[in-house]
This record gives sequence, C-alpha cells and structure tokens, in this order.
Amino acid sequence: MQLQIECNSSPFKQQLCCLCTHSFETKEAQVIICNDQGTECGEVCPGCIGQGFSWIKNQFEQLNQPQKSPRTHWRKVQEVPISA
Repeated sequence: MQLQIECNSSPFKQQLCCLCTHSFETKEAQVIICNDQGTECGEVCPGCIGQGFSWIKNQFEQLNQPQKSPRTHWRKVQEVPISA
C-alpha cells in the first residue's frame, strides 16, 4: 500500500472516501491510496487520514482481502423408486 499526496486541480468538490465511503469536500491537496503495484484505488478523507497510517493500512488490507465464497450446502438426494 502506498499513499500519494498530490495537488488537486479541482478543489472544493464532493468526493467519496475509498476507505469509509463518507462524502467529503476536497481541498487544494489530495491523498490518494494505491496498491503495491502503484494502481490508484481512490482518495482518502481527512477523517481517515487522522486515524494514522497503521489504521489506514489495516482498513485497506481488509477491503482488499479476497472474498470468501459462501458455503454451499449440498443436500443429499435420495433416490426413491417410483412404483407403477
């Protein structure tokens, strides 16, 4: 996980935080979270930034864990002879 600080070319617009999904107003600078390959994942709000790097990293890792597929419950089908 990487954090990038960039100048914001269009400040004072509403944006959704990629960690908490709360809406926030952008400022002159923006903090962008990226995966280890450098792919941008989204902007981080001031509230999440205030939680600190460790908290942000934990949230990011939780959001990017592979989803566990729900258990599939198989019913045993019992063959019943049809009498004529």
